Amino acid sequence: MDNKVYQLIYRSKALPRLKPEEIVEIIDQANEFNGKMGITGCLVYDRGHFLQLLEGEKDPVDELYRKIEKDSRHSETEVLSTGYTENRIFESWKMGYVALADKSAGEKKELAKNAKNELAKVSTKSDFTSKVYWYNVHSLLTESMYYK
Repeated sequence: MDNKVYQLIYRSKALPRLKPEEIVEIIDQANEFNGKMGITGCLVYDRGHFLQLLEGEKDPVDELYRKIEKDSRHSETEVLSTGYTENRIFESWKMGYVALADKSAGEKKELAKNAKNELAKVSTKSDFTSKVYWYNVHSLLTESMYYK
C-alpha cells in the first residue's frame, strides 16, 4: 500500500508487581527499537492497564507486537484493531507515554475532552483503527474502563 501507514492497537494488563522503573525501561527500549525501525506510537498506562498504538510499516510493527506479546511484564494482550491510514497520529513520537495516574482530575478531564474531539473527527470508513484508539483512550479517561 503506497504511502499508507499501518497501525496496530492493543491493550493488556500490567502484572500487579510492575514497578514504575520497569515502565521507564519499557519506554527506553521502545524508543531505541522504534527509532531504528521507523515506528511511532503512544503507550497509555492507567490503574494496571496498558493501551498502545503502534504505527509504521506492517512487517516491523507486527514484529514488535510479537515481542510485546511475549513480554512478561503484562498479560491478557489483545489486539483491538489493525489497519492503514494516510497519516500517523504520533509522527514525532518514537514512543510517547502517558501515565494517567500522574494527571490531576482537571488534566484528565481536559484529556478526555480532547480524546472525545479526536474521536468525533475520525471517520470509521477511512481510519477505523484511529477511531478505536481514541475510543479506548476516552474510556480510560472517563473511568468507564474496558476491563472489569
